[in-house]
Amino acid sequence: MGIKKYIKILCLFLMLGLLCETAAAQVSGSTGNRIWDENAGQNLTYTWTPQTYSGFYYDLDTGEGSENMTIQLTSGSRSVERNGLRYETRPIETEFEYGNWGSYQVIGFMAERYFAGYTANSSFVDDDVSVISDGQLSKILIDSDDRKSLYSGSSLILEEGYSLNIVEVDINGDTVWVQLEKDGDVIDNGFLSSNSNYVYETELGDADDVPLIAVHLAQIFSGRETNAVFVEGIFQISDEYVQIENGDRFGKMEISSTSSSGITMRNRDSISLSRGNTVDIMGKLSFIVADASELRFAPIVETSEPGTYELRGTVYDEVFNTTVWTPYNFEGFYYSIDENVSTESLTLREGISGRSINDDALVYSTSPALVKFEQESWGSYEVIGFMAEKYFAGYPANTFGNSRNVSVLSDDILSKVLIDDDNRKSMFTGSSIALENGYSLKASEVDVNGNRVLVELYKDGRLLDSGIVPSNGDYIYEADIGGAEDVPMIAVHVSTVFRSRETDAVFIEGIFQISDDYLELSQGDSFGRMEISTISSSGITMRNEDSISLSRGNTINLMGNVKFRVADDSSVLRFYPFVEIESAAQDQLVIEVPDVFVVGQAAEILVTARNVSVSDVELLLGNQSIGSTGDDGTLTYTPSQEGDSTLTANKAGYISGSKDVDIVGTGVLKLLLSVSPETVREGDQISIMVTDSAENQPVSGADVFFGGQKIEGQTGANGIVSYWVTAPGTFTVNATKAGYEEGETIVEVSEDRASFEFSDLSIEPASVESGDAVNIQVNVTNAGNIAGETEVELLINGESVDSETVSLGAGESTVVEFSHTEEEAGTYTAEVGDLSGSYDVTESTPFFSGIATLGILATAFILLRKRRN
Repeated sequence: MGIKKYIKILCLFLMLGLLCETAAAQVSGSTGNRIWDENAGQNLTYTWTPQTYSGFYYDLDTGEGSENMTIQLTSGSRSVERNGLRYETRPIETEFEYGNWGSYQVIGFMAERYFAGYTANSSFVDDDVSVISDGQLSKILIDSDDRKSLYSGSSLILEEGYSLNIVEVDINGDTVWVQLEKDGDVIDNGFLSSNSNYVYETELGDADDVPLIAVHLAQIFSGRETNAVFVEGIFQISDEYVQIENGDRFGKMEISSTSSSGITMRNRDSISLSRGNTVDIMGKLSFIVADASELRFAPIVETSEPGTYELRGTVYDEVFNTTVWTPYNFEGFYYSIDENVSTESLTLREGISGRSINDDALVYSTSPALVKFEQESWGSYEVIGFMAEKYFAGYPANTFGNSRNVSVLSDDILSKVLIDDDNRKSMFTGSSIALENGYSLKASEVDVNGNRVLVELYKDGRLLDSGIVPSNGDYIYEADIGGAEDVPMIAVHVSTVFRSRETDAVFIEGIFQISDDYLELSQGDSFGRMEISTISSSGITMRNEDSISLSRGNTINLMGNVKFRVADDSSVLRFYPFVEIESAAQDQLVIEVPDVFVVGQAAEILVTARNVSVSDVELLLGNQSIGSTGDDGTLTYTPSQEGDSTLTANKAGYISGSKDVDIVGTGVLKLLLSVSPETVREGDQISIMVTDSAENQPVSGADVFFGGQKIEGQTGANGIVSYWVTAPGTFTVNATKAGYEEGETIVEVSEDRASFEFSDLSIEPASVESGDAVNIQVNVTNAGNIAGETEVELLINGESVDSETVSLGAGESTVVEFSHTEEEAGTYTAEVGDLSGSYDVTESTPFFSGIATLGILATAFILLRKRRN
């Protein structure tokens, strides 16, 4: 036996019990992926769980999820038979964001989060309150522990027309008088002291005394010039609940059982998974089906409403030891379901040591692929997902009539795909369509024959290019992007040019745009925790240069928009990758209406998106449809009943728009208010203009109230009164005058102050021996509007151990770093501001064990030498 073999055996002996085996990804054929593909070897009975599908409610800290959905498919069929789709959900306990309130029951229902009840763990209730036992579910509108400052006369604006008014603070600063308003009417009063809760209870359907709103008042301050109240916790549920009982139908699903322990639904009729369809299943949950010969589909949740949405990958835990994330199990990565094109993967190659990912163990790779334009007549282009965002990589030959291949990736450049759509849009002579990055395309003039249109391209208001485009023709704008020359950057397909005696119109059915603000890459570039190891025309590979600590409760910026979220659980390591997406503002429907509607008088409603009129938009006044917009984006409506209502605009592929409208009787004049400047700060003098609703003419002699206090004097001949704003907050401004209907508006007054926010707490490494230091870093940002300084304090197990004073200008950020050592073994929690994370301290290896190891090695070498001699 050679010396090398002896050494291997000896090393194995020494390390026995110290090595752990990392399990491979446990994605079975019956669950684990979001996408079901008949060519992927998956079972015909398949289940989506909260651990495998980001649309379902999941509590990472507890490892509990609420919803499960199981489908039963038939080989060779595109139909789901009756009762072949089963959906189950149950209430689970979750903590309030304001930790001192304890916890409450939440339930996921049709991929949305609902309130199910209060329990003995909810500190501000006396008895358990279960609304689900009454067959009711109410949306959770606010659950926040953000600190807010309010001043006398200001209001805490809540959801659904509620506001909590700070009426007055007593002279001793011990008590504050608050009033709760709903749609301008006072419905409750309260007198509260510091460190107390304001709780508003009401009936909610069949459930009595349900706390609808809870607000924690942390401090009350009374000064010579300012009275202030500081809020640190807000919780609100909706007073509009969903009533459920057996037999109720939601989309394709019907409730088969409901109780305090949960809800079960099944499909009453068969469901067709036709190619290219989006099948509404229930609520905001649908199946998207690939436009392909093979059956491939996935659940999706509608994200058209404005807001931020989290797309997470399959959870790594004791059940799913997932080590590979692709678009199949991580919705954040780029994927084209029609063509089954995916480019990105994230692989944990060597597992995890304790709570750390080893150096070079995490590998990210992506490569370009051809996908079709939304405007299919254009063919295909090369796309690449990079750090969970869609980028342009190149054009094949003969795209847009260009005979050569265009590859920006071969020049180490990536450009974002900003627009790729084939929605029909209408333009009129002189109007413009807004593109991204400050570009806009103007329909300058239609020729006399109505066959061609002269278009002009502007960048930030400056004329950049022009061209003549016929019906069924394309406008193409080429530019240099980094080292890549003559790259088609903007393409617009003009389907029809129309000329009549009264109207010249242009109809567009395809827009493609890539960014001129490109990303230049090279080997060795770092993005978050990852570093580029290879880059070429065939793809990009990145690895983690240093180890990554998976500390309890931490959110780790991995690369770009991709992050890891780690459970705050000491018993098991549980985490998942995720990205946050925001609904696209360019698809927002905007409603333009008169300030006031008058009964019996026709009014024009205009709906636009990207400054272009949108046709076939359904308009609802309250819950009643009043018609759809025409080709010019307008609808003429004559109201028949006075009152306040909400006008809503809906169209598939767009974010719904809404606008509050006032409808007054014939001959009734309403006061309208406008405030300038638009942005109001503490200490500003503002001008409040009052006009009438008929001719928008100034109204003199009107009394104006700011935050409930009458402003000295009345409006002058110009309809204006001035006022010095002395305190920040949200204030209601009212105007009254005999013979007019009262008008009001809301004014937000920002405070001139420094406001510090903490983010990206990291603890490295996640486990150390006693006596060794951990490195604790946190990002500090001044989110206020003036410079200031703050003390950044480090707490270990609740005790202050270190601090650093930081001075930052408005909008500036910095990283604060601490080094801390503990001598005793155990689990320690580090806190900075409202962030926390944990790490483990183990017993240090005794010195004699090192000597013993050396002794064993020395003895082994002596024995080997004797044997060889």
